[in-house]
Amino acid sequence: MSDEKKKKPSDEGIESPKTNEQKRLFKKKRAGVVLTEDEVREIREGRKRIRKELRDVGIKSRKDFELTASSMGLYFDKRTGGAILLFLKARWLWALIASLLLVLTTFFVMSLVTKMKGHFTINLTDDLFREGFSVSESSAFTKPSSYLYSTPLEGAMCISMMEISEDVLDAEGYYHGGDYFAYTFYIRNDGKSVVDYEWDVSINSESKNISQACWVMIFEDDEMTLHAEAKRDGMPEILPPLDDNLHGYPKMIFGEYAKYPEEQFETIETENSTIPFYRVISEPFKSETVVATGRQFTVKPMDVHKYTVVLWIEGDDPDCTNDLIGGHFGLEMNFKILNIHEEQ
Repeated sequence: MSDEKKKKPSDEGIESPKTNEQKRLFKKKRAGVVLTEDEVREIREGRKRIRKELRDVGIKSRKDFELTASSMGLYFDKRTGGAILLFLKARWLWALIASLLLVLTTFFVMSLVTKMKGHFTINLTDDLFREGFSVSESSAFTKPSSYLYSTPLEGAMCISMMEISEDVLDAEGYYHGGDYFAYTFYIRNDGKSVVDYEWDVSINSESKNISQACWVMIFEDDEMTLHAEAKRDGMPEILPPLDDNLHGYPKMIFGEYAKYPEEQFETIETENSTIPFYRVISEPFKSETVVATGRQFTVKPMDVHKYTVVLWIEGDDPDCTNDLIGGHFGLEMNFKILNIHEEQ
């Protein structure tokens, strides 16, 4: 195959992110993978944005910055040639230094949890990145990346899920919905292998137990699941409660997108009305730190999957009280490989 043919854009008019090779003598790498010039530029720009955001909230420590940037994939592999020679000469010294660094890193991670309040991040593991996967806020993948993040929605008030607009599915990236947070992005297999992957939506920071009243909708390829923290007795949070047949929602909220409509909604039988009302049944969080999990099988090269995450403080939830004022709630969505099939 000629060089000219290799550089030819795809049928969709999207240039492969791997064509813009580095010209420098010592290639920049991440997770052992040689990056393109576009990826190097993107990482540098991302590091600048993170540094500015941290400084804006009073965090000036370089170590805090490097730890935060690394957690978002904004790093380059360090050259280790000289370090290896020193390591061979003084293994015990390097082992001691490594142990001390591990302890210090643990403390920095713990401190960052209280500083990076409410950020929503999307992360690809290094193995998924090496297989060629990328994420983007745009369905056209004009700026493919290995990570995405959004600044938090501040000053959110308690609302009813009835107030969430269906426009959240039409927007890309961060959706400014008033008192609820919504974020839409896409993941694409830019590699050569057929891959199965799994994902999780997890809590990365919280204060004042605000998760008790935070509800989350997750749309995977426009199929919706609804999640809320279980009640104290371990049962799912249901609105209105099962013992209340006098109230209800006038429609199945995002019902046409529900992945399991019969499990997420229940018709309320009322004696004095011929108009149907509905009860909403949430799926409990998987654990204290994991909201939900999912899997995608047989993801072929150039396959794209869409995700929308919506977060709000549910005003009808019994745990929505004044005690939550001033609290914060941050989520992250992580993708990792489950299985790799033979190359096409």
